[in-house]
Amino acid sequence: MSTETEEKAVVPTEAKPGELLADTDKDLVGSSVMISYSRKDKAFVKNIYDALAVDDRNIWVDWEDIPPSNDWLDEIHKGIEQSDAFIFVLSPDSIKSEVCTWEVDHAVANGKRIIPVVCRDVDYREVRKELASLNWIFFRPDGDDFEAAMKLLLKALDLDLRHARYHTKLLTRAIAWKKHEFEKSLLLQGNDLARAKHWLSASALGKEPKPTVLHLSFITCSEQLSSAMKRRKSVAVFFLFIVGIGIAWPDWGVFFFSLVFAHFFVYFTSLTGA
Repeated sequence: MSTETEEKAVVPTEAKPGELLADTDKDLVGSSVMISYSRKDKAFVKNIYDALAVDDRNIWVDWEDIPPSNDWLDEIHKGIEQSDAFIFVLSPDSIKSEVCTWEVDHAVANGKRIIPVVCRDVDYREVRKELASLNWIFFRPDGDDFEAAMKLLLKALDLDLRHARYHTKLLTRAIAWKKHEFEKSLLLQGNDLARAKHWLSASALGKEPKPTVLHLSFITCSEQLSSAMKRRKSVAVFFLFIVGIGIAWPDWGVFFFSLVFAHFFVYFTSLTGA
């Protein structure tokens, strides 16, 4: 697949720190989706694209042939990462396509909701297990009802929509954190961290898609940093309080005891991870 797409640009919303994961009007529309397919199934994909575009959703699909390059692969990866779902068009050509294999690899690695749709019959034994184990939606021209299949596809795409949207939001932020060598300033804070922990709890209760290792690392490190910052603030306040006592009662013994006590408090608090 090439880098040219027919999607609306994904523009980050301006928000205050701690509110970057807040819901927006965009979250009320259908899930964003990337379509992976073989060039020989282009006509079928155009029909799928037109049917999905009616709902004004973001669709990442590429129509032209460009030789693979680093920039091209980066665009493919970005399209997958920023989409809530990944449609794979099953056909004898797509399951043998090296490019399609790369795309499925990246979708699997990023924990994307993968929806296989069949436009031409394939040998089940030749389909990789990540696709073979999923429910297929059949769009074959020799007897399958296109409208009925589209209803099934839309239902699959928008299942637990808000949960899937948060999966994408958290993933894109976690990837940026990783690319910037795990910069602490990019970790979650405030309401964003609270939302992420709530999302993680919903995942544990069975909602899909599930978090990846990167999701878990990002949220865990955010929580650890948040806890450390709270402890440091408590230490600073308590230290100032003790010093204030020493100043209020300038007797040398009281002042000395206050300083010693404050330093011991700081030391033992640091042992807990502050």
